[in-house]
Amino acid sequence: MQQRFHARASVRSTGASALSALLLAALSACGGGGGDSTPATVATMSIAATKYGVPAQVTVTGTHLGNMSLTAPGCKNVTRLTTAPTASNDTTAYFSCTPSGAYTSTITAVTNGTSINTATLTVQAPIVRMTVSGGGVNGNIDFALRGNQAPVTVDNFLAYVNAGFYDGKDGKGATIFHRVVAGFVVQGGGYPVTTSGALPAPKATTFSPINLETTGGSNVQWTAAMARTSDANSATSQFFFNLANNASILDPSSKTAGYAVFADVSASASVIQAIASAPCTLVTANGVPLGDGSCVPIPNVVVTSATQIQ
Repeated sequence: MQQRFHARASVRSTGASALSALLLAALSACGGGGGDSTPATVATMSIAATKYGVPAQVTVTGTHLGNMSLTAPGCKNVTRLTTAPTASNDTTAYFSCTPSGAYTSTITAVTNGTSINTATLTVQAPIVRMTVSGGGVNGNIDFALRGNQAPVTVDNFLAYVNAGFYDGKDGKGATIFHRVVAGFVVQGGGYPVTTSGALPAPKATTFSPINLETTGGSNVQWTAAMARTSDANSATSQFFFNLANNASILDPSSKTAGYAVFADVSASASVIQAIASAPCTLVTANGVPLGDGSCVPIPNVVVTSATQIQ
């Protein structure tokens, strides 16, 4: 070890007693005799109430808790808290983690490789409510998110919701539903307001693109899925509603990598259908309408609020 090398190199100038002290220090630095390895004991474990995707706080009491860690397969980013008022010590330890991928999961306390206690974390299936207004449409769209099936996609969507991206609470303007294709899809979540079919530049996204995740189900009628480019791993903020059963076109196949379904919106079908039926102007590129019949509702249907309500 490098510490021992330096200790031996100094033998000519330090003498035997100083050399012994240096060697002991080197052993301690490498874990060969320093530190308290007494197994932790747990008296209580409690979890503060939380929502899916929102950090939970786990409080543990006991002894020698500096030698204890937590594992939580259904709660990501487990972190020991070290600042007041939740500064961990040897008798009370505080942790945070974010529920992801499961609605019920086991949190396990581990000391020296041995499980010594468990607690159960339970959250409700997440729901996001978008309030929309304009173009003769007023109402709420509820996304019943499939966090236990498509956690990467759901976590990304929630990140945009909670950052205020869709409704403009981030200070950068609200988004609109910018693309309707009759009998196929309604798409939104990317563009600011417009007064014509020549769409403005999309709103700058906040987070990195995510990998395609097709475990959330099939692109059947009244599901929500992520929009993307021809790159399968390019989804960011834009999403679409399936107006019909589009499984044969949008699910993974020999012709396409597929599109990631992440929510059920069947309870909001009437509002989504109202968007699809709103006055609509053909989307143009360089003054030429797109060939798929895409149109943008004008007056715009704007997302005025987007909130995780469960």
